[in-house]
Amino acid sequence: MDELTEPEQRILAAARKVFERDGYAGARMQHIADEAGISKASLHYYFRSKEKLFQRIFDEYITRIVPVFSAWNDDGDDWQPKVRTFMKGMMKAISESPMLLIAREFDRDPSKMEALLTARRKKPNAFAAYFERLSKAGLVRDIDPRPLIMAMQALCAYPYMNKAFLCAAMRMDPKQYNAYLDQYTDQAADIIIRAMKK
Repeated sequence: MDELTEPEQRILAAARKVFERDGYAGARMQHIADEAGISKASLHYYFRSKEKLFQRIFDEYITRIVPVFSAWNDDGDDWQPKVRTFMKGMMKAISESPMLLIAREFDRDPSKMEALLTARRKKPNAFAAYFERLSKAGLVRDIDPRPLIMAMQALCAYPYMNKAFLCAAMRMDPKQYNAYLDQYTDQAADIIIRAMKK
């Protein structure tokens, strides 16, 4: 990704807020300009359309998430550290990206989001392929990998998507909660490892 100028950073931060609040369909360039504290003409100078703004936000999200999946790329048999590496990478990527915005847009307009993802799909799911190889070699349980894929994603995303609720439910302030997430990542990985073990 190209290095962003200060105005571009401000515009993208404003766009994330507006897209998250109003959804892609409800967002207006004027609202984004107002949120960024610039004129609409200035906004159009940097980003010509709402589509280009959303595409940039989506590309940044993908840029953070895709490298996490490289944990499954090599064919080593020592799979438990890979689970931990993946879970830690996913937690970090989700904490630093507009995950909630992307998730809401998948819910609001699945066909639009599917089109954005389809353009990036070039090969089968890396985890499923890796798990299948391990399963055939008798190194893990012979089970459907789809629930594992869903569980890993959910275990990583839910703590960020519901932070305020979980802070209240667990009687933690945000600082305590963030500190707990460091140990939670290993605990979540343990859940997946137990599910995979023979």
